Amino acid sequence: MTQVTGYDLFRAGFAAITGLPNTGKSTLLNALCGTRLSIISPKPQTTRNNILGILNAPGRQAVFVDTPGLLEPRTLFEKSMSNAIKRAATEESDLVLLLAEPGFPPPEKMFFFERFRNLQVPLYLVINKIDLAAKDSPGPGKTAGVFSSLLTVKKTFFISALAGTGVGELKKELLAALPLHPPYYPQDQLTDRWERFYAAEIIREQLFNLYAEELPYASAVEIEVFRETPGLPDYVMAVVHVAKKSQKPIIIGKGGRQIRILRGNAQAAIGKFLGRPVKLQLTVKVTEDWQNSVAFLRKTGV
Repeated sequence: MTQVTGYDLFRAGFAAITGLPNTGKSTLLNALCGTRLSIISPKPQTTRNNILGILNAPGRQAVFVDTPGLLEPRTLFEKSMSNAIKRAATEESDLVLLLAEPGFPPPEKMFFFERFRNLQVPLYLVINKIDLAAKDSPGPGKTAGVFSSLLTVKKTFFISALAGTGVGELKKELLAALPLHPPYYPQDQLTDRWERFYAAEIIREQLFNLYAEELPYASAVEIEVFRETPGLPDYVMAVVHVAKKSQKPIIIGKGGRQIRILRGNAQAAIGKFLGRPVKLQLTVKVTEDWQNSVAFLRKTGV
């Protein structure tokens, strides 16, 4: 007689969230998990790392993997991002969510989707931002038709991750589609990342908010100290690395004005995320061409 354990009917699995830059992958991760786990910016390629968000429900655990936007790598850093996307979407997932916006994808970007042609797991097409579709552009249905003619799509969803439209239906479908498997993580856990990772991500988010053009993309954040002392604010010492000497004075600003704003905004945001007071110290360091430094990328994990 087969012995029944507590997890015999449990369903758990990994679901990669992928797509072109700025299609709302991080917003969708946050909406599915009901909490803010990925930083958000209107600028493309904000996400640099695969970030896990864990959705726990009765008898279910979905581990969503927010991946960087599909890109053609130019630097060693971008190659590592591209490899992370490939592993998550084609090798390590039980389900794949492909996000797209209403309208036809640019022809020069279509080759990115070739990697999803022969997936061995179900592919869900998610047309996001349906509330923002321009009246004179191809509608969400026509967008779905383009992808369905190229890929084997299990099911298509039309949502607005920001407004929450259709997210509940998508969540219900994904939880039902998970394979039989015990939970991968404790059922009260929300992510696999430590608090110091999120401190760095929040500082980087403020870089995107405060600085224009290429500067946030040429910057990396390293947490050197993250110290918790009972009765005192958490102490965080962080370094903003820039790729060129000319970028350092821009980060600092005249009389240190810009870095004071950056520090203040980031300190408040980190404190809100952690739910407790934080004291943040920021410095700026020139680490030339850090995007192509194996030693730097290994040390910082950016």
